[in-house]
Amino acid sequence: VEKNELKKYDNNGSLLKTFSNKIYRNIDFVDVSNPLQILLFDKDFHQIIFLDNMLSPISDAIILDDLEIGQPILACTSYDNGFWVYNHQDFQLIRFDKNRKISNQSGNIYQYSGVPLNPNFIMESGNLVFLNNPDTGIFVFDKYAAFSKIIPLKNLTSFQIINQNLIFSNNNQLIKFDLKTYEQQIIEIPLKNALIGRFEKNRLFIQDSLSINIYINN
Repeated sequence: VEKNELKKYDNNGSLLKTFSNKIYRNIDFVDVSNPLQILLFDKDFHQIIFLDNMLSPISDAIILDDLEIGQPILACTSYDNGFWVYNHQDFQLIRFDKNRKISNQSGNIYQYSGVPLNPNFIMESGNLVFLNNPDTGIFVFDKYAAFSKIIPLKNLTSFQIINQNLIFSNNNQLIKFDLKTYEQQIIEIPLKNALIGRFEKNRLFIQDSLSINIYINN
């Protein structure tokens, strides 16, 4: 992503497609959990748009103001072509179905947790939703938006879930955190000044300030 432009590359780094829309000020978040329905979120204009795997819009932009979401600051895809939105005005996690109707909502998270909220990342994996609150840890909800627990990992900006492991970058290392046992495994990154690393299938992608480096993951 660069401002309002999204580029898609193959796993060898060759450019395949580009999406650009001058209506958007910025693309603040991209969720490719479902590669056939890619979610783009524009935080300033409170908009979501879905693209197909060729980076063509599937439908018109979803205006979250029209859905009476007062302060949407995070969004991600959900099962059955739905999507989640975190509404900071009400401290509430809300799921919309494919027809843009509310199917589940958490209620006021601050009210029942007593934890100040300023989350910066959200994702759904399996039957769980992870809402990252850097100051306190990761709030975990089930697919019905019922609160489950807080994972005590602080100051994260993003992460991924593979099987029962939560993986995040930290100081030229990848940390594999077991969600059942809370045990941690450190994986050294073969690159200095790494900003973020991700495992995808049998490859490790590492981004620094100038490039994305691709390694075979054995």
